[in-house]
Amino acid sequence: MRIDGKGVIYKSASGLFESLADETGSLIILVLTLFLLLLISSLTVVDITDNFLAKRELIEIGEVAITRAAHQISLSRYYAGHILMDNSVADGSQFRIPLDCAAANRAFLDEISVSTLRGGVISVHSWSCSDDQVVATITATAPVLVKLPLGIGSSSNEVSSTIAATSIIGGARG
Repeated sequence: MRIDGKGVIYKSASGLFESLADETGSLIILVLTLFLLLLISSLTVVDITDNFLAKRELIEIGEVAITRAAHQISLSRYYAGHILMDNSVADGSQFRIPLDCAAANRAFLDEISVSTLRGGVISVHSWSCSDDQVVATITATAPVLVKLPLGIGSSSNEVSSTIAATSIIGGARG
C-alpha cells in the first residue's frame, strides 16, 4: 500500500485505489450543532427539575403552616363534647376534634408571612376551614436556577400548591 502526494491510496494487492479527499472541518459543524443541542437539552432538564424542587419546597412550607393551623382547637366545642367520628377508617375508631377556624386562619397566615420561597413572597389564594379540616392554596414566584439561552424560558416561575390537614385524635369509644 502506498500514498502519493495527492492523498490517493494505492492498494497493490487488489489493484483498487481509493481517493481520500481532504475534508477536514466538515464534521466540526455537525459536532458543534449536536453539542449545542445537548447543552440546551441539559439546561431544559435542569429547568424542569428546578421547577419540581421549587414546588416541593412550597409544599413543605405549606405543610408546616397548615399543621400549625390544624392544632388550633376550639376549646369551647371540644369540652362541650362536639367530637366528630371519622367513619372513613375501616374500624371507625378515629375521632376528630373541632377546630377554631379564626385562630387556625391567623396561625396559618402568621406562618406563611414569615416564610419565603427562594427569597420570594408566598401568597395565599384560597383558604377553607370547616369543623375539623383546613384547606389552603398558596402560590409563589420562584426565580429560575439557570437562564436558558436564546430567550428560551422565563426569568421566574409561578408555583402553586394546595395543601390540607385534619385534626384527628385516635382511639375508640367504648
